[in-house]
Amino acid sequence: QRDEDIDMSYEGLLSLSSLLGDVKPRGTPAEVLSSLPKGTYGEWSSPGAMEERCPICLDDYAAADACMRIPSCSHWFHDGCLQVCIICRSHCACC
Repeated sequence: QRDEDIDMSYEGLLSLSSLLGDVKPRGTPAEVLSSLPKGTYGEWSSPGAMEERCPICLDDYAAADACMRIPSCSHWFHDGCLQVCIICRSHCACC
């Protein structure tokens, strides 16, 4: 079907919603995001034991960079990178 063929009337959209069922956002809820461990790269890093580059933006970490960690898998990311990425998904960006 082409977009032009879709019934965009109120009744048509109700019919579509009955076919699709409840549509829920796929992202991670804000309360889960706010509960993730936070720190700086300098606090968490140890030579050779940690990642040196954010897997989302691919920038190298600096000691003062704010980071967040996902406890279930221990992957960690720049705070801002993870907050943007996790809005669209409900799982780790690396797993």
